[in-house]
Amino acid sequence: MGEKGNNKNRRGRLARFLGGDVLESKFVLRQIPLVVIIVSMCLALVAIRYEVESLTKEKSELERKVSYMREVRVQMRRQYQESIRISRIDRDLDTIGVGLVAGPPYELKIEK
Repeated sequence: MGEKGNNKNRRGRLARFLGGDVLESKFVLRQIPLVVIIVSMCLALVAIRYEVESLTKEKSELERKVSYMREVRVQMRRQYQESIRISRIDRDLDTIGVGLVAGPPYELKIEK
């Protein structure tokens, strides 16, 4: 008999819990502001985490672009220095009366 009464009591508690009677107790009603604060903090945490993740992706993309631009700058500097070197050689050769050859070199053949 004791088991049947205990089992009936459990079913009664479960029915009250599922029916929402637990939410009417004074203890739960006093804790509603705390639950609201906890839920709002969890939502804020999720929103902040999403924002941090998107900023991290943007940062990595910008770092990749900066790296590419540095490589391009080095290549352009190399080309500029090479053109300065060639123009300086051309200017020096013009002062002594020898021009810079623009085409391929010619091979001189001597007939025997």
